[in-house]
Amino acid sequence: MDARAHSSTPACRGSRHAVLATAWKKIRSVGHSSSNPADKQTAFATCAAAIALLLSAAFPAAAQTPSTKFIPTFLVYYGGGPALTAADAPKLGKFDLIDIDRFRYTDINSQTWAAIKTVNPNSQIYLYEDGVEVQNLQDSKTQVYLNNLARFDVSRGHPMGSLNGNHPELFQKDAAGNRIYNKWYSDPASNSYWYLLDFGSAAYQSYFMTGIKADIADQPWKADGVFVDLCVTFPAAAGYNATSARYSTDAAWSTAMNSFASAITAGAHGFGQKIWCNKGDTRSAAGSASWLALDTGVNPPDILLEEGAFAVMWGSQVQFYPESDWKRQVDIMAALKNSKIAMMSHTQLEAGQTGTDNYGKSVSFWQALWYSFGSFAMGKNDTLNNAYFMFNGGSGYNKIWWFDEYDKIDLGKALGSYTVSSIGGVNIYSREFEKGYVYVNPTATDIAAITLPQASRPLSHDNILSAVSSITAVSTIPLKSHNAAILLK
Repeated sequence: MDARAHSSTPACRGSRHAVLATAWKKIRSVGHSSSNPADKQTAFATCAAAIALLLSAAFPAAAQTPSTKFIPTFLVYYGGGPALTAADAPKLGKFDLIDIDRFRYTDINSQTWAAIKTVNPNSQIYLYEDGVEVQNLQDSKTQVYLNNLARFDVSRGHPMGSLNGNHPELFQKDAAGNRIYNKWYSDPASNSYWYLLDFGSAAYQSYFMTGIKADIADQPWKADGVFVDLCVTFPAAAGYNATSARYSTDAAWSTAMNSFASAITAGAHGFGQKIWCNKGDTRSAAGSASWLALDTGVNPPDILLEEGAFAVMWGSQVQFYPESDWKRQVDIMAALKNSKIAMMSHTQLEAGQTGTDNYGKSVSFWQALWYSFGSFAMGKNDTLNNAYFMFNGGSGYNKIWWFDEYDKIDLGKALGSYTVSSIGGVNIYSREFEKGYVYVNPTATDIAAITLPQASRPLSHDNILSAVSSITAVSTIPLKSHNAAILLK
């Protein structure tokens, strides 16, 4: 999700691109020394955070029950979508993970979270919060409609006071000493700014944790955890107007951001909440390395989100990554051992529509879905079953996206990792499961024929609801560029 303000608004702001900025901005509108007396409060709050870290080590948040589905799923649903009704509870209950706005807690008979868990007790619900920015014009909003700390000039009872009034040192600045802001969502003409805060400092980490405890964990809308947006691996994914003087390189930024994610996870576990971070950039070597460092470090987040996996809507109706980038995303899924991993794919198209991809070729909504679905199956850790999948079209996070494929496709357990075969100089990736096979062509070259290990029945969106016996078994299949094939033995 690169979504930020509100991911579609939030989730996804981490990898978000300009194409999502308008939706984000609309949703957002809804909804270390200091010379002042706040020094003592800062010291007190920092100590409190340290205690929370110790508590979390001894009493970690309860582990989520692993999904038993072939493709575990998640949903991001933000403020732009219609109000939820009782009829939505069975739909929402199908998802293993849900990232949603806190004000939705009263949509379904004033008990939305309970209504979902009545359908699926294992469904985990996370409430959106911008992790590293503060908006200067949301101080008057009530807590239930917030999507950031909203303590620019008011403390809301925070023991460390307000950010602008009591802690100007926590605002990140450029080399000239000017405060950095998010240029995608800020509007200088109307004095509206989303300011970047010092996520790498212990003082801000403590401030953030105290804030989300007050705004979420201690409120009637409390759910299973907090979805923390903008934990971006590198700053380019977030659209800031200038380079941070404090974290001027990607490496420095990544290290500080990982410290933030680790600290807030430990702190949140101390008061019974889980943390889901929107991190992004698994497609690059440095980005994948940052994910692994966080996963193998102290207090890895409960869930990490890649808002732009396999096929994305950024820059064209469907953008397919180069094979090397695609492969890194597939491989990171198998590599993560401690954090769960949420992989989100998307397209500007709506269901049934066709358009043009970034290679100038015709592409359909269903092709993008199946390619992404197949890529996910190729890389998911079949032992831990710790990966989750979401796909959405052009209406973004304003819709409950569920597909028949999620209910109907079940190939059983994987019989090993994927293999790579060169066919006519093109790398074709395949993986065998108990009941079938998955093939993916992540290149721009069409393959006329692939010989299968045994006669199999090719599934498609058009026949997914058909009786299996009505699907003709074949011994070879074609596989066009950026397509996936899913077959039953």
